[in-house]
Amino acid sequence: MGKHHYYGLFFTALCALGGVHGDFSYEDPDRWAETDPDCGGMRQSPIDIVRSDATLPSLDHAAPLLLEGSTRKPVSINVTNNGHTAQYTFTWNTESERPVLLGGPLPFAAPYVLEQMHFHWGADNGRGSEHTFDGMAYSAEVHFVFFKREYGTFEQAISHEDGLAVLGVLYEIGGDKVKPGAKWARPLPKIRPAGSTITLEDREVFSLSSVAGGTWLRYYSYAGSLTTPPCSESVTWIVRDGTYPIAQKDLDELRNLRDSNDKPLVDNFRPVQPLNGRPVVRYGF
Repeated sequence: MGKHHYYGLFFTALCALGGVHGDFSYEDPDRWAETDPDCGGMRQSPIDIVRSDATLPSLDHAAPLLLEGSTRKPVSINVTNNGHTAQYTFTWNTESERPVLLGGPLPFAAPYVLEQMHFHWGADNGRGSEHTFDGMAYSAEVHFVFFKREYGTFEQAISHEDGLAVLGVLYEIGGDKVKPGAKWARPLPKIRPAGSTITLEDREVFSLSSVAGGTWLRYYSYAGSLTTPPCSESVTWIVRDGTYPIAQKDLDELRNLRDSNDKPLVDNFRPVQPLNGRPVVRYGF
């Protein structure tokens, strides 16, 4: 397979992953279901996580959540402004180096492997996260997208109700101790126009833990969906309790990106969706 053909497939996969249909807008998310019926389904995401309503896990999901390989650095990272978000896709030396998610709310002994990560953010610091805690939104949210290894690819996994797992971390503006210039933010000025892509290599690459470090001991989980069209109801959501600090300057670099109409790419978050009786399970409390 030639290199250019590979990257063509690669970009097609990115578009499928980010929900880049070209015909959806964050200005009218209530209309997404007109072209993507799943967006009107019963297990949609994001949701408002009401802490006091969360339930305890069942015994068959009592195993700790393990994120293996979160400190490993990839060979390269493709960073793309797809018109809806900044998306980061990692390339590894070998398949065994790819980060793996196991345990917790996931099916027993079923590894999920990392596909990509991306961000959601607001035009100001009072909004931007997709999930909310007790009705409160935060400045931004990062999603680490995994698919169930047994399904082979993200594209195949998306059609199974247990096909995907997404780790979500909400960001809040940090104090003076949070230094700007995080490695994930440095390439953003180079992908401001929609459709731009840059490849990070050598010292430019970074690990997942550098994006949202900390443990996964306390989190909430529920059965949900992708938060962009096609809104596939195939996601086990795992949202870490609390927030992680982000530097104001790094958040501003996200806001400096442009959408496909060359307007500021901001407020790329879907409103919270009805819970429809789904349990939200709390782990580590």
